[in-house]
Amino acid sequence: MAVQNTFVILAGVYLVGHLLYIVYYAIGLYHLNPFIKLKPLTAREKSILAENFPIYRTLPKVLLEKCDQRIIWFRSRKKFVFYGRVDRKDALKLLLSGSVVLMTLGLKDYKMIRSLMRVVVYPSKYYSRINRKHHFGEYNPRLKTVIFSADNLWEGFRIPNDNINLAMHEFAHALSFEMGRKSSWEAKRFRVGLKKIKAQFELEDFVGQLAKTQYFREYGMTNQLEFFSVAVENYVESPTVFAKEFPELYDILRQMLNFEFQEVPITS
Repeated sequence: MAVQNTFVILAGVYLVGHLLYIVYYAIGLYHLNPFIKLKPLTAREKSILAENFPIYRTLPKVLLEKCDQRIIWFRSRKKFVFYGRVDRKDALKLLLSGSVVLMTLGLKDYKMIRSLMRVVVYPSKYYSRINRKHHFGEYNPRLKTVIFSADNLWEGFRIPNDNINLAMHEFAHALSFEMGRKSSWEAKRFRVGLKKIKAQFELEDFVGQLAKTQYFREYGMTNQLEFFSVAVENYVESPTVFAKEFPELYDILRQMLNFEFQEVPITS
C-alpha cells in the first residue's frame, strides 16, 4: 500500500511538472502565435515615440518605416506583464518596444528569441526573491525575462540626455546574452566588440580616464558587462559627447550595434 501511494505521489509530481513545462514552452512560443493581431502604430503613438526618442523624429523614411514595423512586431509578440497598479501601460509597452528596436535597428535579427520572452513591470522598486534585494530593474537570462520599475522607466524617458536609461540598460544585458549564443556574422562582430571593451576596461590608463572625466556613472565600474550596459546608455543619450570624449570606445559600440544615435538629417 505504501509503495502504491508513493507511486501515485510521484506520478502526480511528474504530471504537474510536465504541465508546467508545457505552459513555459507555450509562453516561449508566444512570438509565433498566428492569432495575435499586429496593430499598426497610431499618429498619437508615433508622437509619443518622437517625444521620448529624439533620434526617432530624424530617421530617414526608409529607416523610420523599418523602425515602426519592428516596434509593431515586438509590442505584439512579446509577453508584457504588469504587477500592481501601473499607470499608462500601453505607453510603457510602446516605449519599451521602441527602446529595444532602436538599440537593434542596425541589426538584421532584432527579435531576441533566445534571450527575451517576457517583460515584467512593477509600479516602483520591487523585491527580487532570486537574489533577495530590492531592484529598479534586472535581466534574468534563465527565465528570459527583463524586469523594470515603472517609476524609474519614466524618469529615464523624461530626461533624454542624462545618460540614465533603465530600459536601454537592461535590454543591453539581454542583447549581450542573445549575441553570445549565435553563430551569425553580426553576433560574432558583437562578441569581438565585447572583447575589445574588456581589454580597454582592464587598462589602468583607461580606468583612470573614466574616473577623471566622470562621464560614465560609477555603477559601470562594477564589471565588464555592467560597463557595456552603462556605455549603451551613454551611446544612446549623449552620442556627440561620447564620440568626442571616448572616440575609440564609441567606434567599438558603433560597430557592435551597426547604428549611430547622433541625429541624422531627414531626407524625402
